[in-house]
This record gives sequence, C-alpha cells and structure tokens, in this order.
Amino acid sequence: MYACKLRYLVLLLNELKFFCIPKLYSIGESNKYQPDHLIRNLGGLDDDQFYVNVIGAGTNGKGSTSAYIDSILLQSGYKTGRFNSPHLLEPRDSIRINGLPISKEDFLKTSEIITNVNSTNNLESSPFEILTAISLYWFDKQQVDVSIVEVGLGGRLDATNVFDNVLSSIITSLGMDHTNFLGDNIESIAKEKAGIMKKNGNVIIAPQIEEKALDTLKRCAEEVGCAKILLVDGAKWEQERSGLASTKFLDNTYIKINIPLPGDIQLENSATAIFAIDLLRKTEKKFANITNKDIIVGIESTKWPGRLQWIDASILSNVLEFSVTSNLLIDGAHNPQAVKSLRTFIDKQYENKLIKIHWIFAATKGKNITEIFEILLNDNDLLTAVDFSQVEGMPWISCYDPKEIIKVARDVKENIDTFVAENLREALYHAYTKCNKEGGLVVLCGSLYFISDLFRLLQIDVYN
Repeated sequence: MYACKLRYLVLLLNELKFFCIPKLYSIGESNKYQPDHLIRNLGGLDDDQFYVNVIGAGTNGKGSTSAYIDSILLQSGYKTGRFNSPHLLEPRDSIRINGLPISKEDFLKTSEIITNVNSTNNLESSPFEILTAISLYWFDKQQVDVSIVEVGLGGRLDATNVFDNVLSSIITSLGMDHTNFLGDNIESIAKEKAGIMKKNGNVIIAPQIEEKALDTLKRCAEEVGCAKILLVDGAKWEQERSGLASTKFLDNTYIKINIPLPGDIQLENSATAIFAIDLLRKTEKKFANITNKDIIVGIESTKWPGRLQWIDASILSNVLEFSVTSNLLIDGAHNPQAVKSLRTFIDKQYENKLIKIHWIFAATKGKNITEIFEILLNDNDLLTAVDFSQVEGMPWISCYDPKEIIKVARDVKENIDTFVAENLREALYHAYTKCNKEGGLVVLCGSLYFISDLFRLLQIDVYN
C-alpha cells in the first residue's frame, strides 16, 4: 500500500541511482491515497532510466551500513545523496549531499515545493512521505551519482520499497522490534523484510542471530526468484582495541580494515557494506574503478554519531557547571538485540568485572522495556528515568512516562536504586553526583530521540 504511492517518485526520479537501506520506525497513520501520487504530481524530473538499486531491511545496523557505503563511495570520488530516518537533530539532517546536511534555506525551499504539490492535489501525504519526497527531489536536482536511502517501516509494504530494477537487496541483522506492525515472531518479521527482494535481483544477507530468521530469508529469496543469494560472514577482529579487523570479498580473498565505530555489531555491518560495494564494482561498469584502498579509507573515515559513543567529561563539566570525573557512554539502543550489544560492549570494556552502572534512560512507548531491563540491569546499578522532547515532524512518537519506566525496572530488579528526573540536565547532574562519590560508569541510552536531546543540550556539532 505505502509502496504504490511512492512509485510515482521513482517514475519521475529515474536519473537517480539508489542504495536503499531500510530502517524500522513508525510512520504514523496511513492516509487513503497512495504515496506515489505525491511524486507523480511533481513533474520536471528526468525520465531516462538508469538504476543501481541496492535495497535492504533489518532490525539493527542499517544506519551504520549505509554510512559505510556512503563513505566508501565518497572516497571513490562519487557524488552521493543519503537519506536516513529518523533524523538526528532536525528533519533536514535526514538529507545529505556528500555527507553534509541540506542547508536550512534549500530544505525550506524544497519543502515548500513538495507541500504545495501535496496540498494542491489533496493528497494528504504523511510527514514521512513528504520528507522522503523532499530527499529524492533534492537528490535529483543535485544530480548525485548514487543515492543511499534508508527506508521507513519494515520492508514489504514500506513507502520506499518502490524499485523494480534492483541490483541487490540487503538484509541486515533481524530481531524482535515493531512487533505490533511486523508480527510477534522472528519468521513473520523476516517475511516482512524479505518483501524488498526482487525477482532476478541479488540478495545479500548479513549474519543472523536466529537460525529461523536466516532460513525464512533464504526460502523467501528462492520463492521470489532472486538470481543470487549471498550470505555475509562477519569480519573478524585482528586487534579489537585498535579496531583492526579482516573480512572477505565475494571471491573469498581477504582485506584488512580499521573499523572506527565500536562494538562487535560493526563486524557485521562493515562486512555487509563491503560485500555490497564489491558486488557493485564487479557488476556495474560505472563503479569498476572503486579500489581496495578506497574501501579501506572509506571504512576508516565513517562517522555515525550516537552509537556506542563516548562524550568527554570536560564537555559535561562545562554544561553542568560542576566537575565531572568520567566520560559518558551514549548509545541509541532501543530494542533487546541492540541492548545486548551495548551490554556486551560494556562487559568487554571492563573485562567482565562487575561495575556499578548509572543508567540514564528514556524510551519510546511501545518498546519492550521489560526485556531491555532484564538484559541491562544488575543488582548494584542505579537508574535515572526521564522523558525526551517531542520529535519534530513525528507527532506519532511519544515517550514512556519516567514513573512507568521506574515501575517496570523495579519489577525486574526489586532493590535497584532509582530516580525520576524532571529533565535531562537534572538526570545528568544526579547520575554524576552519584558517580563522583561511588564510582562506576554513567551510560545514557534507550532511544535515538533521547540521544538527540543530549546533543542539543551539550551543543555538540554532529554535522561536521
């Protein structure tokens, strides 16, 4: 249903070359029109068809995988457009040319064009459909060589699952998330993701935690009639502390890379991106000049803020106006699979020693915070709960009441020390007051929207 609406966008933006890495998040109420009606009415875009489509779905890793692909292509000399959702600080940062967000002026001008088309034709497009149209319209006007598009909810019915001529589909790691939309078991979720596979196209499947997910994906690929079903082996650490790893190309030869993003999950994401790039350069003449050096430098240059990121204590001291003695670890982990990666990262950092964690936590309503706390919390931890601000352009997003978060946490760990903060500044002050006295580590997690609030409070420039 959603996909049909955006087909008009594809028909009108035929000059674009797409990498599409879908991501899950609720896009709110569907409207009675089809998404591509909005694009059909834009007009004025090139009709010459040339697609290099790599589309993908998954529960975790889509954003960083798209960032690796973008960085490699930039290093190789291509002009790129990238659309990630949700945005980090403001809607315009979803839309990037050569890694930098569209300017405020250009975003407002393009937004006006799209919203005028929407209102003139009574299309009643959702905010996400409008934002998607803005991004693809802008990429076309900027004449990018490659567009990297991270899709919205699921795969099969997603608004951006509109490409017929697909070189490859990418399925990143699957887990239990958005079960109210995608199904309450891993097989159902895998089927929804598999909806982005195309007949005679190639499918690249990242390492899967659950065998049932992998079996379902392979079966769907066979039923669709994919030309090739390629299974990615995750990269292997050579020197984990320094980020040195090795991974395979399609021909099973190895390449050594320096992974800048922390966490074991990046072994999967970087290897998946390299598989996609290797396939691209071996099947499309336009991209045959991508070298191994481009891949190495591109991976090493990748930035993806808000995921297992350390914030220096001096920045916190300046904002909170008191001495902070330890760095802050932040992570946008918001589902059980992602928080397992966070917990594993912390345990590895401290060599599995039991340290006191001062958690600062906020979450979007609907998330399984019971299972999240079962993974994260230890008996001697402390939990500060707070809410996050209303997300611009996403009125359907709301956060858990901090008191409800505390109630759930106490059901999981009855004697845990808890605190409800009025705002993020108070949450940080409380956690660090405790940490300065008792030692341990302060970790802020639960939602990327929450991470966005932190970046705004600390005035961290994530754009550059």
